Amino acid sequence: MAEGVHEERLRTREIHRARRAARGDRLRVLGWQLLLLALFLASWAWASGRVLDRLFLSDPVSVARAFWAILLKGTLWFHLRFTLTETLLGYVIGATLGLASALLVSLIPAGEPVLRPFVLLAYATPKIALAPLMIIWFGIGIAPKVLLAAAFVFFVVFLSTLAGIGTVSAELVSVVRVMGATPLAVFGKVVLPSASPFIVTALRITIPAALIGAIIGEFISANRGVGYLINAASSRYATAEVFAGILSLLILVLLMNAALSAVERRWLRWAPRPETAAP
Repeated sequence: MAEGVHEERLRTREIHRARRAARGDRLRVLGWQLLLLALFLASWAWASGRVLDRLFLSDPVSVARAFWAILLKGTLWFHLRFTLTETLLGYVIGATLGLASALLVSLIPAGEPVLRPFVLLAYATPKIALAPLMIIWFGIGIAPKVLLAAAFVFFVVFLSTLAGIGTVSAELVSVVRVMGATPLAVFGKVVLPSASPFIVTALRITIPAALIGAIIGEFISANRGVGYLINAASSRYATAEVFAGILSLLILVLLMNAALSAVERRWLRWAPRPETAAP
């Protein structure tokens, strides 16, 4: 009895030690990140007016002032809400179609080998080359921006999901089937968990891709959106406002990535998370 209590105390102490070590590692990483950010901003401020003219490079203080100004005037939110809508719609549509298509293809015998060359060919087509056609077909409204964002997301999610399904152990599937599992149970208990890391990675890396698609559409033809705001500011040589628009896009990507991280922690809560032990 006493030996069991002692082992439990040692195990609890080890868990606490590992958590403290992991927390210390995260703080060190955050410290290095803040240091690199400070060095970048300091280098930018020094180079502005020395290496390049302020008209072309601006500086962090001017960018912060421009960002605050368009934020207070409501200009930023007016344009950002359109870009956010286009990005989210394109992201959801592209991710949903990519997942559904990959799952459907995986269920068809020889479906993946037959379709892969065509998918790769379509994926290799520069999406920016499709933007003018999208504008011609669907006008300057929200539709072409959503479709471009969806195109950027679809192929990555589709191919990553197929790759994840391809890693599923055939032996494990056979064992589960022998134990009496239905096809739906095999998919839910074996296939989906095995492919989940691939799917989540694809969903993460396509967040900025969806935003890129929306911004490209706004650059080419739009009268609203952050892409239009940046384009209009660059035509006036308002460099600080251009960087302020870019900053708003970076903040948007970070917020979307944080939301996906929360979903990932809930979806993959069964996956082991490595903890760094102190030496």
